[in-house]
Amino acid sequence: MKVAESSDRLSRKVLGAFSAPAFSQSFIHGPALSVLQGIYAKFFGLGLEQIALVIFITRIFDGVTDPIIGYLSDQYRIRRGSRKPWLMAGSIITVLACWFLYVPFGEVSMASFLFWFLLANLGWTIAEVPYGAWLAELSEDYDERARIASWRGVSRYLGLMAFFGLPLAAQRFIGTTEFIPETLRWASVFAIVAVLSTAALAVLLVPDGTASLRQTGPTLREAARAVVRNRPLLWFTAMFGSSGLGAGIAWGLIYFYIDGYLGLGAKFAGLILLTIPIGIVATPVWGWLCRRFSKQWAWSAGCVGSALACLSYALIRPGEGAWTHLAATLVFFNAVIVVEAVAGPAMLADVVDYGRWRFDADYAGTYFAFYTMVQKINVGIGAAIGLAVAGFFGFDATVAEQTPRGVFGLMLGVAWLPAVTYLIAAVLIWNFPITRKKQRAIVHAIERREARRRLATAATAAEVSP
Repeated sequence: MKVAESSDRLSRKVLGAFSAPAFSQSFIHGPALSVLQGIYAKFFGLGLEQIALVIFITRIFDGVTDPIIGYLSDQYRIRRGSRKPWLMAGSIITVLACWFLYVPFGEVSMASFLFWFLLANLGWTIAEVPYGAWLAELSEDYDERARIASWRGVSRYLGLMAFFGLPLAAQRFIGTTEFIPETLRWASVFAIVAVLSTAALAVLLVPDGTASLRQTGPTLREAARAVVRNRPLLWFTAMFGSSGLGAGIAWGLIYFYIDGYLGLGAKFAGLILLTIPIGIVATPVWGWLCRRFSKQWAWSAGCVGSALACLSYALIRPGEGAWTHLAATLVFFNAVIVVEAVAGPAMLADVVDYGRWRFDADYAGTYFAFYTMVQKINVGIGAAIGLAVAGFFGFDATVAEQTPRGVFGLMLGVAWLPAVTYLIAAVLIWNFPITRKKQRAIVHAIERREARRRLATAATAAEVSP
């Protein structure tokens, strides 16, 4: 196994091709992350409790499928040397499912919503778990991984910008800048082209990366042991779960907060679009901070900033000046939250190294399956929690004026609960056990073991040769 030194930087061509699928994945995730719940409640008549239940069931489904796909992609990687077929297969399933999820035909029911949401999540899992594991195999250098993750993070934010900019770009055809069912139809058409073309680009231009010399894949029992006995992985899951849960709760209610509470629904797309560029600019800055100081330092600082941003939601009141205050809050929030897209996958790649060292096998797919699973659980369970809390206290998406109790429930979900989870995450991240020094020691230990394995193989071959 060749260890990449810090001077062995990937070319911009390879980085661009590798990060391209993140653009289309972010774009097609856009509705599910922000407006899908609101559209199904406002235009298709589903109740908040029904939507929350669908999201909850989907996350349970993810809890089963994500580890399975991670394990199978590891097996395939060991035997065939690539994760590329998974990206293409998952992309095809994704565009099919999302067309019917975002552009429902006939009568919309809870059952139809659940079916297409489940299939869409299966497609996302098949594509995105191996795609995430691929990052860990492109480089084994601590700092280069932050650079790769920065490129992918920028691509993700460009995808979000494209999605939230769609209502403005298509206003002439749709007739409004609000998110309505017709907006999602346009988004689905664009996503079909973008998802398939960017996946093909990565498959054609990006190398498969490094892999262990071990030629046999681990058994399912060995993979399970490599998860439950990997302390850094469990630590990472706890800190990423805490951080992402706050984001999931807040973003599950952000459309209701802006539209139903502040009365700025017509400006929703413009507000989000205004703030996304700051995320694009901030992403490489956080990448530099990760390399200059450490990933732990940068990510924990970003979590503290995210907590402050969430708390500021509770200070904004409907009426004059609400747009300005909200825009400033969203700008700050986007500037600090993007650190997760850089530090998160880069730190998990370090956990993959630890797994290779301790268990002598490549579990990148399995570990990134946990990352993807927790990420979707954060979004799904977080959104379900937020919707359930708001609904319990009487928030109603169909009325123009909310009761004081409904407003309290909304604020509890969009501001107070997320702030608490972000602060918990900051403490956990600060104490993450794999530092830059420890990661480099792990990689060097793996390199020495692989060198001994090569010598043993050569000696065996020499003994049996005539």
